Amino acid sequence: MKIAFVLYPQLLTTGVSVPVEMFNAANQAMGRLKGEQLQIHYVAQQKGAVTVAGGLQLVADSDFSSELDVDWVFLPPMWGAPWRVMYSQIELIPWLHRHYLNGARIVATGTGVCIAAYAELLDDRIATTHWYYLPKFRKRFPRVRFQTEHFITHQDGIYCAGSINAQTDLVLFFIERHFGEEALALVEQQFMHELKRNFTTPYYEPGGNIHDDEVVSLVQSWLRSHLSETVTLSDLANVAGHSERQLRRRFVNATGESPMQYLQRVRIEEAQSLLRESNLSVTDIALAVGFSNSAYLARTFRKVTSMSAGDYRKMVRKKSFTSQ
Repeated sequence: MKIAFVLYPQLLTTGVSVPVEMFNAANQAMGRLKGEQLQIHYVAQQKGAVTVAGGLQLVADSDFSSELDVDWVFLPPMWGAPWRVMYSQIELIPWLHRHYLNGARIVATGTGVCIAAYAELLDDRIATTHWYYLPKFRKRFPRVRFQTEHFITHQDGIYCAGSINAQTDLVLFFIERHFGEEALALVEQQFMHELKRNFTTPYYEPGGNIHDDEVVSLVQSWLRSHLSETVTLSDLANVAGHSERQLRRRFVNATGESPMQYLQRVRIEEAQSLLRESNLSVTDIALAVGFSNSAYLARTFRKVTSMSAGDYRKMVRKKSFTSQ
């Protein structure tokens, strides 16, 4: 797996450091077993230090004239208005075109999406960006089909994420695809206690498929808003305006899992969030996320995570609040 992170002024370092640490963790866990070798390059207009947001410096090992063979190109988000940086990256545009035409996939996050749009790679394609810049981007790039309601989009090998949280979900998706479910579980165990997961991204659901099925997105959104309630497949069919059989087939085609499997997964993920971030009892958490009692939550939680809810809470609390 060969990845290039493009460095430029105003870049938010978390748009680079978080995915790099996650990819490295997955590679250390599973890469050697699979005979994989992770290669990460940092590319800028010139080799050497690049001053980014907050006055921090990242070091580029390659410039845009370097001959690189990469599978992925990341365009990280920037702090503040991106226009001056966008216009200054003269050599980046042909470099980006060259790698995309050679088969590299592009991941643009937040205001970093403007680089791909300025390169005209998003013309007549769907995209998203940070909500604050959506009106400005629409005006400046009228040929791009910006999706207001989605935090993650994908078309023709170009992924756009509206925020660093959304990019994190994408990285987890890539890790699962490239390194497998075991690596995904290890990375989530180490990182997801610190990173707040966001489940308002119907265009892409972690653990499922990237899709643009608006009916399925509607059902997913409705489910996330009714986690604490008793939900049946019949209820979901009514929300979708489909028969139960039609909805199940459509949901599986779009996400790779049934509606009830999706509901169980989201309930467990919400339970993990409450175990991390609240002092609610396991019984209260069970009721809050839609399990009829704590025993039912306990069985399901152990089945999904291979640990008890109590052990999970101890682990994440110990990691987050260890005294020196």
